[in-house]
Amino acid sequence: MKYSEAAEQMMKDSLAVPADASPVHHEAWDTRIQQVAALATRLCREKEAVHSAVCSIYGSPDRLIVNLACTATAEEHVPMIMLYVNDTLIPHMEKSLGIQFEVRNLQFGVGGKEIQAPVAAGLEDSAPTMDWLGRPFAEPAAAAGTGPHGSTARSDVDLAALH
Repeated sequence: MKYSEAAEQMMKDSLAVPADASPVHHEAWDTRIQQVAALATRLCREKEAVHSAVCSIYGSPDRLIVNLACTATAEEHVPMIMLYVNDTLIPHMEKSLGIQFEVRNLQFGVGGKEIQAPVAAGLEDSAPTMDWLGRPFAEPAAAAGTGPHGSTARSDVDLAALH
């Protein structure tokens, strides 16, 4: 075996991953998605038209799920809040994490009314079935083992990253 063939074989062997290898859980990843969720919650709440908001993120980089519930102070503010969340906040969250969300569970409400954002094509069956708005940090059965991640605590994430 020539040197180049041996080096090539060694590279293939060292990069091989067994098919039964389970994903590694990284505390740094959990911390990062908690920080981004906390910042998203805070940024929504800072909007004058927002009465309340909560955001949670869970999953792995292969299947990242965001839950965001936002209540407006008046019905006429809902379209503006929906545009902000869909066109500004979510894209900045994805940019900050370096990954696009596979599932976006977005709920908007006004004075006891609930307005659900339309589900993107093909994602109807992939969304968790539990009512997460009542328990936003509970772990859905579909994501067992990944754990919930979200917080309303103060975040160390750079505010400029999401503006």
